[in-house]
Amino acid sequence: MNHVTKHAVECFEQVSFISVCRRWFCMLILWCGLAHGAHAQINLERLFPPVVVAGRETEVTAEGKFPNWPPSVDCDSERVSILLGKESGKLTVKVAEDASPGVAWVRFFDDQSASALVPLVLSSVDVFPETEPNDKRSEAISITIPAVVVGRLAKNGDSDAYGVSIKAGQTLVVSATANQLLKSPMDAVLQLADRRGNVLAQSDDARGLDPQIIFTADADQDVLIRIFAFPETPNSTIGFAGSAAFIYSLAVTTGPFVDHIASDGKTIVPFGYNLDPQNHWAAVLSEPEKGKALSPPVATFRDAMGWSWLSPVENVVNQVLPGKPFDGRLPAVLFGHFTKPDESHSYAFSASKGIKYRAEVNSKSGGFLVDSKLAVIDQKSGKSLASNDDVSRGIYDAGVDFTMTNDGLVEVVVTETLGGFGPRHFYQLSIYPSEPQCSLSVSEEHFVVKKDKPLELTVTVTRTSGFDEKVQVAATGLPKGITCEPVLSEPKGDTSKSVKLKLIAGESTPGHGSFRIVGAEIDADGNPSADTTAARFELRPAVSITEFWLTIPPISTEEPKP
Repeated sequence: MNHVTKHAVECFEQVSFISVCRRWFCMLILWCGLAHGAHAQINLERLFPPVVVAGRETEVTAEGKFPNWPPSVDCDSERVSILLGKESGKLTVKVAEDASPGVAWVRFFDDQSASALVPLVLSSVDVFPETEPNDKRSEAISITIPAVVVGRLAKNGDSDAYGVSIKAGQTLVVSATANQLLKSPMDAVLQLADRRGNVLAQSDDARGLDPQIIFTADADQDVLIRIFAFPETPNSTIGFAGSAAFIYSLAVTTGPFVDHIASDGKTIVPFGYNLDPQNHWAAVLSEPEKGKALSPPVATFRDAMGWSWLSPVENVVNQVLPGKPFDGRLPAVLFGHFTKPDESHSYAFSASKGIKYRAEVNSKSGGFLVDSKLAVIDQKSGKSLASNDDVSRGIYDAGVDFTMTNDGLVEVVVTETLGGFGPRHFYQLSIYPSEPQCSLSVSEEHFVVKKDKPLELTVTVTRTSGFDEKVQVAATGLPKGITCEPVLSEPKGDTSKSVKLKLIAGESTPGHGSFRIVGAEIDADGNPSADTTAARFELRPAVSITEFWLTIPPISTEEPKP
C-alpha cells in the first residue's frame, strides 16, 4: 500500500469512527429527549375561550404542555362534560341547560403528574369571541348586548375594540374579568370612546387589577369599548403589553347587573347597576353537587347579569346588612358602603373588662376599593384604644386588637383613608372576642410522591392572639400505601412558623388520590385534641380548598436502546 492509499484509508477510518460516534450521540440525545418527554410534567395553563354558555356545546382549546395526548380530565361540576378531541389541545365542552352561572374547575392529569386547577366560567348569556384585526376604531367588532365578550391581548402593543349602540338615559356596564379570576398576568385598562376617538370614560383597577366602566348616555350614540393592558408586575417597558396568557372576558349590558352581594344569613341583597329598587330581587343559590364543588355557593338573580360567591359564615355570627342597625351582639360581620366623600361609619357595643377584642376590615383583599382605617374609642372617656390603616406591608385592609380596662361602651369607627366613595367602596367589618388561634396553609394544591423519592411538603403555621400551644400536624386520608409521620410545631423556634411533612410511597398502587392536612392542639397529657383545623390553599379570593391532589407515578422500567 503506497503512502497516498494508506493515508486515504486512515482518513476513511477516522471519518467512519466520527460518524459512528455522532450517530450514537444523536441516538442518545433522542432517547433522552423521548425519556424526558414521557415523564414531563403535564401543564394546563388556561382554557380558551375561558367562558362557555349553559345549554350549549363549545369548542375550547386547552393551552399548555401535554406530553401524551389525550390526558385524563377532572372537573368539579357534574353539569359540565368535557370530550377531548384527537388533536392535541382540542376539546368540546358541553354545559347542562340548568347549570348556574359561576365557575367550574378543571384539571388535566396523566400517570406521571397533574396540572393546577384552571377556571372555566359558565355564562347564561351569549359569548362573542373576538376576531382579529380589531385594534383600530375602523376595525371594531360590533356586538349585540347583553353579551360576554372573550378575547386575548396576544402580543405587545395589542389592543382590542368593540362597538355597541346605546340610547339616551341608558347606563352601560362594561366589567372585565382577567387577573382576579383567570389569573391573567395583566393590569388591564378599559376606555369608552365615541366614534371619533374621544375618550368618554376610563377605568383601571376597579376590581382588584381588573377595570369596570359605568357610563350613562345623554344621547343616542354608538360607542367604542377599548381594552389594553400593562404587565401585572411593572417593568421598564413603556407601552402596551401582551402575550398568550393575556386572556379576558367583558360583561357588557345596559340591563340589570349584579356586582356583589351582602347577606344576613336569611336575606341576600344584590348591589350593582340598573337594579330597580322597587323590584324584589330574590336570589337563586346554586345547588350543591354532592360535595364535589370547590367553589362556595353562587348567588344569581333572575333577569340580571353577574353573579357572586356566597362566603360561608357560621350561624352564631351576627350578620348586619348595609344601613341596618347593629345591636351590639358579637361575633359580628357588618357590611357597609361609602357613598359620599369623607364618610365615617361607627359601630358601638358593650365591651367587658379584661377581654381582648379583634376588629378587622376586608375590602382590598377581596378586590374592592376601600383603603380602610380603623379607630376604637372608649365612649365614656373619649380615649382612643387602638387605630390602624394597614395590617402589614402591601395589605391595605385595617385590623386592630384592643383590651378594655373596665366594662363600658366602645365605638369601632371605619373610614376611607383616601376619601373615596362609590358602589365598589364596599367592606366587611368583623368584630369578635379575640382568642388564641392557629391556622395552617400550603402554597400548592397538587403534589407528586415517587416510590424512590419521598415528598417533603411545607406547611405554614400561623399563630394569632398569643397562641402558644404545641400543635401536631398530620396528613390524613392518604391513598393506600402512602405513609406520613405526624410532626410537632413548637410554640417557639423554627417549627413555630412552619413544619415539613414527609410523604413516603411504600407498596402503594400508582395512580391519583386526595388527602388533607390537619392540625390538633396537644393537651396536658401529650395527646392531640379531637378538635382539628384543616390546612387551606387560597385558590382565588373567597375560594379556599382543604383537599389536595396527590399523584403516585409508576416506576419507569424503560432502558435506553442503542
